[in-house]
Amino acid sequence: MTQLVGIQAVKFSRAVLRRAVFQIHLWTGIAAGLYIVDVCVTGAALVFRIDLQRALHPHLFTPNGPGPTADAATMMERVRDAFPADRLSGVEAPTTLRPTYLAYVVHGNRFLTILADPVTGTVLGELPERSFVRTVQDLHFDLLAGRTGRTVNGIGATALLLMCLTGVVIWWQGTANWRRGLTVDFSRSWRRIAWDLHSTIGIWTVLFIAMWSVTGIYFAFPVAFRRAVHAVSPVSVMRLPESDPAGKAATATPLSWRELVAAAAAAMPGKTVARVVVPSTDRGAFLVQFADEAPTPAGSPSMTSVYMDQFTGAVLQTPTAATRTAGDAIMAWVAPLHVGNFGGQAIRVVWAVLGLAPPLLFITGGTMWWVRVARPHWRAARRGRLTRTTEA
Repeated sequence: MTQLVGIQAVKFSRAVLRRAVFQIHLWTGIAAGLYIVDVCVTGAALVFRIDLQRALHPHLFTPNGPGPTADAATMMERVRDAFPADRLSGVEAPTTLRPTYLAYVVHGNRFLTILADPVTGTVLGELPERSFVRTVQDLHFDLLAGRTGRTVNGIGATALLLMCLTGVVIWWQGTANWRRGLTVDFSRSWRRIAWDLHSTIGIWTVLFIAMWSVTGIYFAFPVAFRRAVHAVSPVSVMRLPESDPAGKAATATPLSWRELVAAAAAAMPGKTVARVVVPSTDRGAFLVQFADEAPTPAGSPSMTSVYMDQFTGAVLQTPTAATRTAGDAIMAWVAPLHVGNFGGQAIRVVWAVLGLAPPLLFITGGTMWWVRVARPHWRAARRGRLTRTTEA
């Protein structure tokens, strides 16, 4: 008898816990539903950000004609000549998604994004600061509200992660029945189909949604995220190499961009220049990043960086890949995993399609909530008002 009472108590406790988890899942979904739809739809669109930019500004992404791709130093000189009163910050070689050169120019308080012909170096124009794509980006990252929106975004990502965890608990039907939660029975009523769709889509995509939630938290709270990763696995604190300002006075003729790029290329035979970053101060190092092939694979996280003293051309000491920890690997992959730019067109399509799963879950979950909870309460309240009116 005592054993039976104990079993019943355990079952009752599990039922109460399950109902509590269900309520957390339900009301978190209702509260964060519109937010989830917003960030997921805009995120799915931004997977094809460059494609959207090419469609909206074709003149900036269309080379004037065929020919060999100009080297990075030539391109830097062309952009400098086109903007003599401004400071060149860096250039990026064409990628598998962007056939033109990309250059960044500091113009007063503005940061100009310039596109240039990959053969002649002719400046094709400036990417507009205000555009449809930029608005979508601001809506996705900051909810059009600056730093406050970024913080709200982090809270929303945390709520989405909570829904993933509670959703798995609700989905689990025991060892004997869990397989039923992996499929949809379209022979049932539409209400049951809505439940099956919500359950099935949720469980098949939960790992991806959780990944986007965690990486989204990083973008909102990078310092706290880094500390959390460091608590699990040390994250290397890399101090960027610096140029020696004394070399400026000791060198009669400072090294040119062309000489610095050539010296860096000599240290990386067989690789192609993918990006060059020009230091903004006398202490900054001249950075050249290399890819294994040209054009540079879009979103490649595996570029090799060479830091150089901008005055002497000496290659500065940098940590080797062998010293990387698991924490370093996590930090390196956070951004590529979030945006899906690490595996070509197929990954981008998969990321865009799966990114629409949360809005579909919101629709199916909202439908179930309306049919099972909200509409019966609304009808009951309406009948009560009609009864009181009749009696009056």
